[in-house]
Amino acid sequence: MTQQPGLLKRISRALAVGSALLCAFAAQADGLNTFWEVAGRHNTIWLFGSVHVLHSSDTALPKVATDAYGEAEKVVEELVIDEVLADLSGALGEKLQFLPEGKTLAGVIGPELNAKLQEEARRLGIDLDFMSRMQPWFVAQQIESLRMLRAGFNPLNGVDMQIALRARQDGKPIIGLETVDDQLGIFAAMSLDEQREFLRGTLEEPDSEAQLRELTTAWRNGDLATLQAALRKGAEESPALFRKLTVDRNLRWMPQIEKMLQDKGSDYLVVTGALHMVGRDGLVEMLRRKGYKVVQK
Repeated sequence: MTQQPGLLKRISRALAVGSALLCAFAAQADGLNTFWEVAGRHNTIWLFGSVHVLHSSDTALPKVATDAYGEAEKVVEELVIDEVLADLSGALGEKLQFLPEGKTLAGVIGPELNAKLQEEARRLGIDLDFMSRMQPWFVAQQIESLRMLRAGFNPLNGVDMQIALRARQDGKPIIGLETVDDQLGIFAAMSLDEQREFLRGTLEEPDSEAQLRELTTAWRNGDLATLQAALRKGAEESPALFRKLTVDRNLRWMPQIEKMLQDKGSDYLVVTGALHMVGRDGLVEMLRRKGYKVVQK
């Protein structure tokens, strides 16, 4: 892997962490959404493709999703937010985020890349002393997160966080499809050479705000063609990492979703990144190939 995997990967790993007051759920204009209904023998599952960050001026969720939330007895997300906070503050977080003893960020990325990092850190107001022992992939994620925040995109406004906070408030159980180690371990498992190029690509990437706005617009409009184009771009730029972050995870989630479809007592709202829903290896097509009736709403 020698190229930055692009916006797709950072959107896929943007975690909704921290706490905030719940934004009000609001209606959306009529039309199709990034949302599907799956009929089980005795119950219903709704698949809601999310974006993990939304602009502060555009936080409304589609009515079809809020209606499904009201009907669902259980909510399913990629991660359980409370578990994310606990794991990242403990030994697992240290393992995932920090370099091995004796190594420093400046030492593993080299002087040329470190100079670029110093320049961007000054622009964003980042204290690199605080990050001096962090793994390059994690530093890249922090840089991208700060860029998004500066552009007005906040994970606290994201679909996952809004639904998780409402479920917590309403006492609805939240089920995680994977753990923090499952998700972030994909990045921490990259070699230092791969992480170095990952950081380089992040520093050199142009105007991610425009890409975020395009992706959000496609999500709002249920524009599967645009979402699939983003998916193809990610696959072309970094096939191995793309597969680990999308296809492999979808395959691991499918048995869990099929088990939910056998439940005789509960309906489920399943919320994952929108790019997990689309394409031949997305959850929607995987379910259809297994014979389930899946209808976009």
